[in-house]
Amino acid sequence: MGDKKRARVLKSFNSHKLLKIRIKDVMNSRPRTVGPNTSVVGLMDRLLGQIEGCFPVVDKNRRLLGIVTESDILQVLHPMVPQKIVGSVLREAMKSTASTVGEIMTKRPVTIDPSMTIGEALNLMGAHKLRRLPVVEGEKLVGLLSFRDIIKLYRIVK
Repeated sequence: MGDKKRARVLKSFNSHKLLKIRIKDVMNSRPRTVGPNTSVVGLMDRLLGQIEGCFPVVDKNRRLLGIVTESDILQVLHPMVPQKIVGSVLREAMKSTASTVGEIMTKRPVTIDPSMTIGEALNLMGAHKLRRLPVVEGEKLVGLLSFRDIIKLYRIVK
């Protein structure tokens, strides 16, 4: 949904109703995606051309396979970044030798349904320390919600 349309739809809302707005009214319904066989170098090139620091990873039927973020690329470029969870050290070290997105993506990412609310999204983002949530219906990607989208919404309804 474009900013002008979003502003028109949300004009009647005020900030205390912000948390009840549905994800489908705020999400980016056409996020740029990559496939699991996209090269890491190709991913870096694509990241330079967009504002979002992530790509949902999908198959040819738009089934969500994972998500790849700038943090995943950091592990490729500098694999010795300290990890908080000991069990993830090996997985992160393996990223330094990865050549495709499928090797560095986060599999089974936390997702949200388009009918859920901004309040529910913020709860998930806070609980999992995330800034972006793929929006899915079943296993199919239908959008992407970022914290930036919520900030824009707040600025509109304020």
